[in-house]
Amino acid sequence: MKTMSAFWNIAARKKTCADSDDGKKRAEKKNRTEKKCSARELCLAAVFVILFGLILEFAFLFPALRAKGGENHGRQETELSEISQEGFELTEDGLRLKGESGFLHIPLDGSYVGKFVYSYEYDGLLNVSVRIGVRNVYGELRERDAVTLEDRNSRVLDTSWIPVGAKADYVEIYVSRDGLREEGLSYIDFDSMPLTFTEFRTEAAAGLNVRRLCFFWCLGLFLVMIFVFRDIFARRIEVGFLVISLTVGTLLSLSLPANKVSWDEEVHFSQAFWMANYRNPVPVSPAILQEFSAGIDTWPYNQPGSREEVEALNDYLDREGNYRSGEHTWSVDLNKTTMTGYVGQALMIKLGELAGLPFSVIFRMGRLGNLWLYCIVLYFAIKKTPVGKGIMAFIGLMPEPLMLAGVYSYDPAVTAFLYLSFACILEAVLDEKKQITWKDFIVIALSFVWGCRIKAVYAPLILLGLLIPKKRFRNEREYLIMKAAFVAVAVLMIVSFALPVLLAPRDIGDVRGENTSEKGQMAYILGQPAAYAWVLIKNMVRTIPSYILGENALGLLGHQGQVSFPWLIYAGSTAVILTDGRSACGRCLDRWQKIFVFILCAGAAVLVWTSMYIAFTTPGNTYIDGVQGRYYIPFLFLLWLVFNPPGISVKLGEREYNAAVLALGGGILLAAYYMDIFQKFCI
Repeated sequence: MKTMSAFWNIAARKKTCADSDDGKKRAEKKNRTEKKCSARELCLAAVFVILFGLILEFAFLFPALRAKGGENHGRQETELSEISQEGFELTEDGLRLKGESGFLHIPLDGSYVGKFVYSYEYDGLLNVSVRIGVRNVYGELRERDAVTLEDRNSRVLDTSWIPVGAKADYVEIYVSRDGLREEGLSYIDFDSMPLTFTEFRTEAAAGLNVRRLCFFWCLGLFLVMIFVFRDIFARRIEVGFLVISLTVGTLLSLSLPANKVSWDEEVHFSQAFWMANYRNPVPVSPAILQEFSAGIDTWPYNQPGSREEVEALNDYLDREGNYRSGEHTWSVDLNKTTMTGYVGQALMIKLGELAGLPFSVIFRMGRLGNLWLYCIVLYFAIKKTPVGKGIMAFIGLMPEPLMLAGVYSYDPAVTAFLYLSFACILEAVLDEKKQITWKDFIVIALSFVWGCRIKAVYAPLILLGLLIPKKRFRNEREYLIMKAAFVAVAVLMIVSFALPVLLAPRDIGDVRGENTSEKGQMAYILGQPAAYAWVLIKNMVRTIPSYILGENALGLLGHQGQVSFPWLIYAGSTAVILTDGRSACGRCLDRWQKIFVFILCAGAAVLVWTSMYIAFTTPGNTYIDGVQGRYYIPFLFLLWLVFNPPGISVKLGEREYNAAVLALGGGILLAAYYMDIFQKFCI
């Protein structure tokens, strides 16, 4: 009996093994089938995205194609003698402004106009008002349907292309000496500069718009990601963030003109350019020198206003921008405090120089180095954090943070590396299975110092590490050393920027401010601390909505102003704050932890406001100059975690919820690009 029992046991085990092998084979076969299906689906998706973009691009080109095929096609010039004018005189060179103001009426034949083009000779910044009499959808001319715009032109260009895209009967141009003056360039005598219009024409070109086609491809990819491949891109929200931020962010960055378009971009570019050529004075031409200052040649409020003007600026920079054997030997003092914010930018600039690329290409490569580093570091931060993944991804995709990453700036490095540090700390605080090691501590400390040394006002935020429970450390010694290190880093950084002001305040503050004085402002603060506290609270409370939820923190696009739909940013921010209470480790911040985090964020905000009050504001003022919503971005993630209510739950699976957050954040980004970047620079 024992022999028979043993036999049946062996047979049963063999059968079980056979069944297991069959199960494995079936599973492998199923996986292979799924892979084949996935590969087939990917191919179909790629075909859809390509066709989606081409069809939409053709739809936009159709009016121009139809006009080009008709009797009134291509390019039509208007003789100067046919133009009605006031305040001008007709000379051999063209129509010359002879008084304080002038008016031109250029008649058109009512046919389709892709773009209205005029050329001129002027050494200043040409600012004119243009009124275009377009026909409405009924084909009739009505004065209320006329398009009116302010056309502000760069000094280094001599032709303006104005997109029309409709049938037009006339164009009127108004110009005045008062409008030609620039308040910020009052040292230049614009009144003595002659202005002559030399040519007027219309174009109905039907050429492919590469940036618009790329936008449609990004849009198609975005739709496929959200609705078809959610398992891939929404199951892990950091993957979806990386794809959207890299594709749309790269398109956004490349669509901007190679000019100063963001805050202090000329300063950041000069630092990045010097890092790329460190210890080697660079022989550059004047066209490159102009990029290091906010002068008449790079005046940020006179940008190229069309695709042709951007291309003309590229041609000018490539022709005149000599970075190898220019006539000016250039160097600058490298700021050791902020240099960590320029690593990606400097690396890409150096690669472009080694490859001998044109200057306009090198300029854009530096911007891309900033963007790509921001996207990659934030990818790891979103992946690492156990809570607020949707919050971090949403903030990272907003127009202002991503635009800052796509230009020359050190702000993206501050945000990305601080978020990575916060993510590692939150993992140690909330994940009960986590035990912090020296490797973890080094990543936390280095990430924080790498970003915070640029702007030490965020130093209190490293005290978030004090929330890590004692049981997460391997022993008492490491617990004491690491906790003491968190405090030491915060204290040293605060002292590094506060002590010089306290011990030896300067007679002047930031030169960009008006009548600033560190010494005078410190006298007000220390002499009347209660009054300053009231000034501080009043200014901070006044800006809370837009600096925490809205357009001043997430929707400003540098010198181009805010996005066209700030209300959507408020709605999206509120929705994400209220709903993102998920945790990858099953625990979220409790009430007392949130209070501690709020105190840290408030402390950082107070340091931001106080630093600008001392350095940027006229002594004795009851308002604080220089503070911008973007200064809140580095701690906005933590602040939104504090505001997340524990009592709200969303009945969506993780994949569906992540897809919704990506759809909201990516949708806002795509809309901002098309309405506020593409239509300004790329039509």
